[in-house]
Amino acid sequence: MRKYLLSFAACVAILLSSCSNDHLIIDKSYRQKVKSDFNQRKNLADNRKDKLFSVLDNELNATQREALEFLFAYMPLSDLADYSGEFFLANADVALRARVEQKWGRSIPEKIFLHYVLPLRVNNENLDSFRIVYYDEISSRIEGLNAREAALEINHWCHEKVTYQPADIRTSGPMSTILSARGRCGEESTFTVAALRTAGLPARQVYTPRWAHSDDNHAWVEVWIDGSWFYSGACEPEPVLDRGWFTEPARRAMLVHTKSFGAPSGENNIITSGRNFSIINNLSKYATTKRIFVRVLNKESETIQNARVEYQLYNYAEFYPLAVVPTDKNGISSFETGLGDLMIWAHNGADFNYSKISVNEIDTLTLVLDRKPAPEGYFEYDLGVPVTRTPLPGPSEEVIKANSERLDYGNKKRESYIDTWMKPDEATELAKSLELDTTVIKDFIMRSMGNFEAVASFLKNSTPENRALAVKLLTLVADKDLRDTPERIFADHLNNTLRYENSGSSYDTETFYNYVLNPRVANELIVAWRKYLFDNADVGLRQQAIDDPSLLIDYVNKRISVNDSENYYMTPITPVGVDQLKVADRFSRDIYFVALCRALGIPSRLEKGSNRPQYFRKNKWHDVYFADEEYIQTEKGYLKIFSKEIQPVPEYYIHFTIARFENGRYNTLEYDINRRIDNFGKELELLPGHYMLVTGNRINDSKILSSVTFFELLGNEHKTIEVVLRKDESPLKVLGKLDIKSEITLSDGSKKRLEDLTGNGLVLTWIEPDKEPTKHIFNDLPLMKTEIDKWGGWFVFLLPPSEGTNEFNPAGLTGLPAKSIFVSDTDSELFQKICGALSCSSARLPFMIIVNDEGEIVFRSEGYTIGIGEQIIKTAQ
Repeated sequence: MRKYLLSFAACVAILLSSCSNDHLIIDKSYRQKVKSDFNQRKNLADNRKDKLFSVLDNELNATQREALEFLFAYMPLSDLADYSGEFFLANADVALRARVEQKWGRSIPEKIFLHYVLPLRVNNENLDSFRIVYYDEISSRIEGLNAREAALEINHWCHEKVTYQPADIRTSGPMSTILSARGRCGEESTFTVAALRTAGLPARQVYTPRWAHSDDNHAWVEVWIDGSWFYSGACEPEPVLDRGWFTEPARRAMLVHTKSFGAPSGENNIITSGRNFSIINNLSKYATTKRIFVRVLNKESETIQNARVEYQLYNYAEFYPLAVVPTDKNGISSFETGLGDLMIWAHNGADFNYSKISVNEIDTLTLVLDRKPAPEGYFEYDLGVPVTRTPLPGPSEEVIKANSERLDYGNKKRESYIDTWMKPDEATELAKSLELDTTVIKDFIMRSMGNFEAVASFLKNSTPENRALAVKLLTLVADKDLRDTPERIFADHLNNTLRYENSGSSYDTETFYNYVLNPRVANELIVAWRKYLFDNADVGLRQQAIDDPSLLIDYVNKRISVNDSENYYMTPITPVGVDQLKVADRFSRDIYFVALCRALGIPSRLEKGSNRPQYFRKNKWHDVYFADEEYIQTEKGYLKIFSKEIQPVPEYYIHFTIARFENGRYNTLEYDINRRIDNFGKELELLPGHYMLVTGNRINDSKILSSVTFFELLGNEHKTIEVVLRKDESPLKVLGKLDIKSEITLSDGSKKRLEDLTGNGLVLTWIEPDKEPTKHIFNDLPLMKTEIDKWGGWFVFLLPPSEGTNEFNPAGLTGLPAKSIFVSDTDSELFQKICGALSCSSARLPFMIIVNDEGEIVFRSEGYTIGIGEQIIKTAQ
């Protein structure tokens, strides 16, 4: 790859030689600022100067040099630590090439190009060579098109490569996303922005960090054309710009923002302005907004400068900070947001105060920081979200139909690629040839998707005596790791753990598997760190640390300096990168410590909940505190949580969270999402301190019943807390009435009356199988399958008469309610009846209603929502 990058850079340098004396950064003062910031960054990354900055010793023209200096000046620590200067030059050359070759290239203003075309990084993804590999393919696809046409066409190209599927929080790079042909919205939008930038079109990822009306978030893209920004769904092409399935949800958002790479310059409505980046508030493009002001005083009624004001939105059973805006010299913080409810939390050191507000009813809030954490207390909050508005008009039926046909074509192209993956019977034959469990190996291969060759090769190249351990290693990693980890990385972790497998250590097999063999520490990209860290550790230290792992704490303290402000995209630095750069944010430093321990055969982990690094010695887990942290030398407390709730059984990050008070705010403990309360074991072992239990019950997409319980946990104390969800006591409203003698046509052509499906109630859902909101329904229902099947109502999924759904195959769905059928609503006849019954002229899909045995409509949901299975159970019972 290094040879390829060099040759590519050389070719592009020749191509760009005609403009070798031109400045990329025309603004002289800005160019001087970039140069100054670059020189500071060189000092920060001095430990990797040969790998990063030696590329500047090559013969570069002015545009190449200034492009590299701009990237180096503002890239986060993760990029300085994990990639080479040659890598960044090769990618910068593609951006410079597009600027010359694409017809819109020279018309793009300098700073728009610098912030939204040149940067390789979009958000917190793992970087790759996507631009280099796909530049020619994308260029040929848009040949002869104008910028607007090219943006739409590139989105169709992206749709042919990738479709939506939920995944864990690690963001795959664009090439890995293509490899698996799917990604969550953050990956789809990262991929689409990368494709647009590859074509020289300024693009950025925009993001609502949390929805107000639903427990989720979403990311999409904006593209700059002729002086304005336009939005689009990523890998979800619409026939026009400024349109997407999320258009209506975004009109109810409380924040939409984007991150601008590089020194802030010329942007409007900046929430956060750092030296290296800006966070820009885009909400006014999508929703009705209002600017609110928070005045912060101390106990003496004096204004406080630089107090932290958090604008918190209830979501995922916590009050999540949408934005943190420090107070100015007058003690004022301001924020533009939507017309819903927020919790305002202000703190300065350990002093704090908070208040729930309705944005529509307030202009200025004054908070006096006179509170201390309470040993106990209970408060209830009824929370509202921005109201649903009359939907915006959409494109004409003609262009929608034409676009639908193109979507169908794109689905077929993607499926033709997926058809090249290893088939189940081939995976079975592989397992038999290696004398391995066929069910297990088939599962690995199917989950590895386009990365099947790497997984199969890893198993085949493992020696017979080590294959059982190789299989175990694959069971430990996440699905996403199976989809994008090369064979050599799996091999590094297998081959460099063998020395510890039968070492006679004082820990059991499961501890060895989970905390020594396991290559995954947190949410970082798995790389080949095991041999590197072992070889680079002093031989004496390797031997001594086995008996006394605490020696590694001092080793890390001396080698690694902490800088939490410079890794601002929050991409975890790999353990190898931390070791080489010797500068890291705390989280990456903690991952490094755990990896170092495991490389030396010492069980280590980040503790669930607190993420505190720990090592295992003498049958006990020991907390790790580094030199920059306050060591808490005390016995831990023990918390038992329980609930009498039956429907629904409370789940973490769905119905409740627990947070610990630190530095003026409560920080949520990080347990697994959807973890049922009855799966938390007998007691949680926690540090003594003040805690907050938050509960929430979403009644619908407009109202939440929340509660906050404060409590104190002492050392050696055993405390029991009941998690109680607030109930909606209001009776069900009859929204309309449906003629249950209406007929539906089954797949075999026979007809059935809706009344034949009643008895326990009936759920009718009109779906768009290709769209993300419908896919969320198919992901949510299996989570409540046991409860839904026990209820016993029928689910009728109705397909619209659209060409774009021709490739949809319900047989590929798993975990749906037992009583589920799919039918076509020919000419939307039944849909029109429903709209008549509900007095609505139109409705957004997916559109769901619950009908009782008398035909009364008692529940309605339209458009994008999360947790629909729970809503059904609440209503049905």
